[in-house]
Amino acid sequence: MKNLQPILFIRNRSNSLFIRLIAGFLCIILLLASFIMYAFSVSKQNVRQEIVKYNTLMLENTSERYEKQLDLIKKQMVLFFFSEEVQRLQNTPNYVNFLPIVREISGFTANPYLFIDNIVLYSKKDGLVLEKSTSTNAEAMFNVFYSSDKYSLDFWKQQFKEPYTSRIFPAAPVINSTFQNQPQTLGEMMPIIFKNKDDFYMVAFLDAMKMYQEFHRSIYNDFIIYNEVGEILFKSAEHEPGISFDDLQKYGSNNFIRDNKYHFVMTGKSTGYKYLYRVPVERIANQSRLSITLIVIMAAAISLSIMFSFLFAARINNPLKRVIESLRQMKDYVPFRSNIKEFNIISNEIHGNHMIRKQLSFINHLKAIRYHEHDAWKLDFTNKPFVFVLFQIQPYNTISKSSIQQWLYYMKTYIDSRLIPTYPDSQTFQIERDQILSLVFTDQLTVVADLLGEMKSVFDHDREYGIVTIAITSIYTDSAQLTAAYEEVQELVGERLLINETQIIRKRAVTQMAVGFSPDQDKELEVHLREGNTQQLIALMERQFAKWHSKELTAVVMLRFAESLIDKIRNATIPYHLDPNRLEIILGKAGERILQCSTLKELEQLLLDWVTQTSEAVREKKEEKHPVTSFVIDYINEHLAEEIYLEILAEKLKMSSGYLSSYFKAKTGKSIVDYINETRITKATSLLTDNRIKIHDAAMAVGYQNITSFNRMFKKYTGMTPSEYRKRIDSST
Repeated sequence: MKNLQPILFIRNRSNSLFIRLIAGFLCIILLLASFIMYAFSVSKQNVRQEIVKYNTLMLENTSERYEKQLDLIKKQMVLFFFSEEVQRLQNTPNYVNFLPIVREISGFTANPYLFIDNIVLYSKKDGLVLEKSTSTNAEAMFNVFYSSDKYSLDFWKQQFKEPYTSRIFPAAPVINSTFQNQPQTLGEMMPIIFKNKDDFYMVAFLDAMKMYQEFHRSIYNDFIIYNEVGEILFKSAEHEPGISFDDLQKYGSNNFIRDNKYHFVMTGKSTGYKYLYRVPVERIANQSRLSITLIVIMAAAISLSIMFSFLFAARINNPLKRVIESLRQMKDYVPFRSNIKEFNIISNEIHGNHMIRKQLSFINHLKAIRYHEHDAWKLDFTNKPFVFVLFQIQPYNTISKSSIQQWLYYMKTYIDSRLIPTYPDSQTFQIERDQILSLVFTDQLTVVADLLGEMKSVFDHDREYGIVTIAITSIYTDSAQLTAAYEEVQELVGERLLINETQIIRKRAVTQMAVGFSPDQDKELEVHLREGNTQQLIALMERQFAKWHSKELTAVVMLRFAESLIDKIRNATIPYHLDPNRLEIILGKAGERILQCSTLKELEQLLLDWVTQTSEAVREKKEEKHPVTSFVIDYINEHLAEEIYLEILAEKLKMSSGYLSSYFKAKTGKSIVDYINETRITKATSLLTDNRIKIHDAAMAVGYQNITSFNRMFKKYTGMTPSEYRKRIDSST
């Protein structure tokens, strides 16, 4: 019996958690050390191959992204180039058609995923150039606004003679030379030309450096793109000499070594372009070299691991058992509670992380974002009917952010309290700062609608904070339809009306009614704004408001009209050079102020304030009196039918003609010649309203002896010929 005691003692000791932890740690450390040494000896030979493989895969990914991007841009630009507006501009250029095209161009350039810096439409007939900001001529565009040493004005003119329909040209630096002393570098642009005739083509300027930074993220900056004929389209490192295309073709492999550099080559599947990435051989060699320092660190790590394993095992023996037992008793939705403070902290952290992962996984499902966390909350189900209910909050400006957040918290709590008793498996999340989304498993829409009707009366009591819009989708049956349901509920909430009460939206309107001014009303608005006719503007806006009240117009339609009015106001005030600070005070943060309008009355008042304040500013600008400009204006109006010479005006004012011209333009924002022509055409439009006056007589009455010059100038300022203008007047009466 005494001989068995040492054996039993050793066995009892070996059964203890402490001994087993120590033994386990030591075994793991020894096995790990052995494995690391073996792995280092074997992998040292393979590291180099893996690095080469990594760079090859990286370049393959880069080439695929370039190929997809260039294909996408070509398709988008071809659709735009052959659109009705561009073709109309190509066949019959008209100033009236410029604005829609400029807006379309601005939409393309504003999209950060297209990497388009500008789109230029170039007509050979009159040298007209239309781009994202304005219309100009070819000389100003390519010698000033988009000048380049590589692409001169002669180059762009030569492209009319080339036989291709589309072509990508090498990237080159482009600068804006508006201010010669301080030219502005716009970046390295890669032009793509599209054409279908010999007198008109379109150029899309791609920001080559932004595309490179997005598509090729690597440590070493040495990347080149060759086109199918061997021309370098883009080169990331100007200081590095490139390899000739013939030499590149000679190797014919995906990677090779030359001049102490690894060359990785990939050929585009659709374009046939060659993508070359170069890495110094020393960099790859250094990455695969096992240093003595690494061995020392590994030895120190093993020693420290042995020491910490003893300390860890000594401190974890009994507490670990209690923690495991406590965690096993925790429920999914209710955090575990204990008298031990540390357990409560662990429990709260686990529960909080669980809820965060749950909400993150839900949002990823909605927006179709790939999510790889293996223990994320699962939302996989089939044949289980569900609907989405979205609560959109429109808070008032007078409510503080803290009050709004508190209101949203109470709303979510209230929504849960009403939905969970009826639908225990429903889930409610705040997915945006102003949106709460509920997932409700049911196929009884009427029951949900009744429940929402009861909630509506409660939300109406909170109208002092803001307006709530509730949207409910149709019935879906599969988790694969979550994204589609989410898109539907977002579209439905946009159907809200601008009224001061909670709305429940269950279906979209059959047709989207458009709201806007007629062409004649647009012209009337522009004229009254430019003349500062406040009362006429108020009458025009009130007539428009009156039409709205007889229709149920959605917020989306109304907000779109408000945004278009901003552009009309800005365009109408351009000739008067209003003080930018004054215009900013009137239209500052216009987009935010539009979205803050909760009711139709608020939106109407906002639009009315804009046009009246702008009209007052224009009138004040026009009423600024200057003796010289007043004399010139009076003289022009009194001698409109005669020949008016700048030299005669200058002589009468005892000043040089050059100084008079500069002074007049500085004060009025337009040259004397432009003012004379504009005044004459304005007077001519008034005369042409009388059918008894012939067009030739009207031209003579305003100082045009040549009917051809009159027709050309009339169309320049009105967008139509005198005959067309008279027909339009006759048809409207």
